Amino acid sequence: MYSRSFGEPPRKLVEGGKAHFGTYADVSPRFDVKGMRAPYAGIPLPSIISNIRIKSRLNYYFAIDKYAGLVEFFDFKFLGLAEVCFWNKENGKKYVYHSIMPARRRFIPKNTERGICACYRKSRYIKISWEKQNASKAMRFHVKRNSGWNDSEGWFHSVRDDDMKTDLSFVNPAPAASRCSALWFSSMKINGHLAVKNEEADNSPGLAAMVMNRFYTKTLSRGTRLCGIGTVDNKNIVFYIEETSYDAADPDKYNGNILVCDGQSTALPSIVATHPFGLNKKWIIQDTESMVDLTFTPASVYRRALNLIALRSSYSHIYGTFEGVLLDKDGNKITLKDFPGMITRSYMRM
Repeated sequence: MYSRSFGEPPRKLVEGGKAHFGTYADVSPRFDVKGMRAPYAGIPLPSIISNIRIKSRLNYYFAIDKYAGLVEFFDFKFLGLAEVCFWNKENGKKYVYHSIMPARRRFIPKNTERGICACYRKSRYIKISWEKQNASKAMRFHVKRNSGWNDSEGWFHSVRDDDMKTDLSFVNPAPAASRCSALWFSSMKINGHLAVKNEEADNSPGLAAMVMNRFYTKTLSRGTRLCGIGTVDNKNIVFYIEETSYDAADPDKYNGNILVCDGQSTALPSIVATHPFGLNKKWIIQDTESMVDLTFTPASVYRRALNLIALRSSYSHIYGTFEGVLLDKDGNKITLKDFPGMITRSYMRM
């Protein structure tokens, strides 16, 4: 059966112009992929040009009793994008709030010991924070009415006695060894509050996953990211799977796919996600190792496109349910049925 061991993380992700590729059971103090030697076609470009092609993404997925959703930050270097997107699990209604942030020194911090990523607009206050010493991660937002969606607010913080707490990192070729993609994954139990104006607030415990990604972009970049969060037979389950244009040439050896079941982590093989009947119809997600055999049925789809002078970005957030089977590292079968989850599908041209 497929297996991939977790090692100790390096002090730095990139040293001497080369990355420390691997799968790690913790995260390095500084999450930075700068310094790769001649990352584009072997041409020794000035570092300022290579570094500007590094992009960063920070996602916070959450699920509590009544709501599920994600908060996303994207760092385009010359501007940033922040978005809150969540769904009422009872009726499938979606709520979306976004904000474009003007240029500043850094949108997404590189320090994994302690950091804050935030949008401070008066109508779009969105913040994700973490402090490793106290094993604390939190997310908060307060957003005002937008395109028919009412004011809403939410806060979520990790609990102290958390047997779902994980901090894992993956450093992968992207796709060749001259470039790299790094991913920091953290799962956790949370206490949460989410309130939409004129609707009953949801104050309840739940689960969350925080995912930070830094990567060297191509002219055209695309990605499909799948996250499932919920409970099966009184077991807490969080899984994160992705398929992107900067996957490694050997994706089974190097990828960021992960399953966490009651705090036990299993590295998953690469997958292929297809939607032969359309984006809003049933998806099929499978691997070649018989560890992932899932279908995903969308319940609600949100699409958005961003067009600027030298940038075109389009993406879709899809909420729905997973069905099928996952295997953990010990060969135990986890059967999913009506299991809540989200798919984010993105395309970027620079």
